[in-house]
This record gives sequence, C-alpha cells and structure tokens, in this order.
Amino acid sequence: MTESSDSKRSAYILAMVNVGIWAIALIALVFLMQDFPGVKRMYPILGGGVAVGIALIGTISKLK
Repeated sequence: MTESSDSKRSAYILAMVNVGIWAIALIALVFLMQDFPGVKRMYPILGGGVAVGIALIGTISKLK
C-alpha cells in the first residue's frame, strides 16, 4: 500500500467513527426527550453533525 492510500484509509475510518459517535448521541437524545422535552432543541446540532460526517465520508471515498 502506498502512503496516500494509508492516509485515505485512516481518514475514512476516523470519519466513520465520527459518524458513529454522532449517531450514538442522537439515540441518547431520543431517550432524554422522554424525561426532558427541552433537550429536543439539540436535534439540529446532532443531526448536522451526522450530515457533515456523511458528507465527509463521501468526499473521502471520491479521492484517488
């Protein structure tokens, strides 16, 4: 493997982990909303984090 493919693979793995963390936070938000309805204002922030992470994964996969 070349150095650029190793870098691409590392960036891809880190982006996947990032999206996983945002997704876990969204799941936790669903449970928190049952007891504290005010936390639903956090949804745009967490949803935006997931969206940016998915866009990052798409960009990384298009790199040569």
